[in-house]
Amino acid sequence: MKRGPLLGAGALLITIAAVIIGLDDISRILGRITPLELALLTALQLFTIFLTSYIWFFLLKQKTAAVSIFNVFLINMAGVFVESVTPSAKIGGETMKIYLMRRESSLSYQDLTSIMIVSKFYSLLPFLIISLLTLGSALLFVTLPPVVYAAFLGLAIIICLIGLFFSLHRVRGGRLVQAVRKIGTPHHHPISVKILGKLAAAHAFLSDASATSRTLITNPHNGAYLFLLGFIVWAFYPVKVYLVAAMLGYEISLMLVIIATYTAYLVSMIPLLPGGLLTFEGSMVLVLVSGGLILPEAFSIAIMARVVTFWIPLLISAAVTLLLVRRSLARVPSA
Repeated sequence: MKRGPLLGAGALLITIAAVIIGLDDISRILGRITPLELALLTALQLFTIFLTSYIWFFLLKQKTAAVSIFNVFLINMAGVFVESVTPSAKIGGETMKIYLMRRESSLSYQDLTSIMIVSKFYSLLPFLIISLLTLGSALLFVTLPPVVYAAFLGLAIIICLIGLFFSLHRVRGGRLVQAVRKIGTPHHHPISVKILGKLAAAHAFLSDASATSRTLITNPHNGAYLFLLGFIVWAFYPVKVYLVAAMLGYEISLMLVIIATYTAYLVSMIPLLPGGLLTFEGSMVLVLVSGGLILPEAFSIAIMARVVTFWIPLLISAAVTLLLVRRSLARVPSA
């Protein structure tokens, strides 16, 4: 298991950075947050996770009635846990979601894969548009490092690949199947036959999932509704950072908060450390310092924002994941 050490290494490096910057100053600033304010910020973060879960629930209801919003929320929290402990562009938890959704409902893996892809599309597309507007606005305020634009390009590529997936069912796989049958004779190497067979099966699986995904987005009203939900989820992100800054006693412009927040999330999607550790904090601190804050202030805002959006949800989602795994094992009939 490499996930735990990576997570611990990220936390250790952040702690070292805090000591270098000034642990006393940072502790004094963070101490301004009251328990009630921390609880309110956590509730706001859980609400955004609930909205993300509702996108899944909305799509699932088009295929089956055997799901509840509460169970979908719990499963989504398990996905949050996996995303938090693995380096991923917010994709690592999808396998966990599909596995648990399969056990919760009667849907096939093809159906669940298509639902996952559609939910990702309507989650990332608003973020792509918001990021484009943010980067354009940032040119007037701060100078961003090239890695931010590279991360934006990577996000755009992911969106394009998802768009291609929606048309995959139109790509004919007959030639591949015919090739498998043609070489499936005794004088051909069995490894070649096996590889092509796997490719043909993968194409058939993805083609079926692609066709299903098209049925989920053919209704323009549903598409607009899902896009709006995704946009609202992302709109809450700078709100939380702005509230953190205000609760710590700093009045900073909303535009600076928007640039700092979306820049940090863009860079954190680069799969280096679990949950975007260091890349998120470093990017946010860089923008806030460029906007006029001193280093301890910027670091304290970034750390408290991560406590609310990463560390507390990590603990909650770990407990939920343990509950779901135990419940799943309990359903397995004994031999």
